[in-house]
Amino acid sequence: GIPFGLQAIKIGAATLTPFGKEVRELPESNSALRIVFNLAWIVLFGWELAVAHLVWACILAITVIGIPFAKQHIKPIPIALMPFGRGLR
Repeated sequence: GIPFGLQAIKIGAATLTPFGKEVRELPESNSALRIVFNLAWIVLFGWELAVAHLVWACILAITVIGIPFAKQHIKPIPIALMPFGRGLR
């Protein structure tokens, strides 16, 4: 459970402080263990988080004031879907 908890903390940091951050892929992101963990994450948690960010981005994009916030909801979708092997910069 510890690796999944650490990824949840990383996603929380990406969601709470989205401005000025970008998601980047780490050097060894395609190792066998990370691929297995990413598959487990997608099935259990990832798709729900990615859909939630996408829905909020669509809702916020309706108004002109919400467009910058909609863009910030699009940014964490890759890290919400597959957090193992990705980081924030």
